[in-house]
Amino acid sequence: MKIEGNRYLLLWVALSAALGAAIASKLLRRQRPTAHPREHAHELKSWENEGGNLAPIAPTSVLP
Repeated sequence: MKIEGNRYLLLWVALSAALGAAIASKLLRRQRPTAHPREHAHELKSWENEGGNLAPIAPTSVLP
């Protein structure tokens, strides 16, 4: 009988963790602000005017 009680406890813990993860995911998705290009256009323009270029890609060599 004790083994069956442990199974129910394990099932309850697993379901609680899954429910908690689902709720946390939904809350985080709701709080995450969406960035619109128009909102950051001024910041991007000033960054580009400061010489903010992307780093060059390192050359890779293919050895036979």
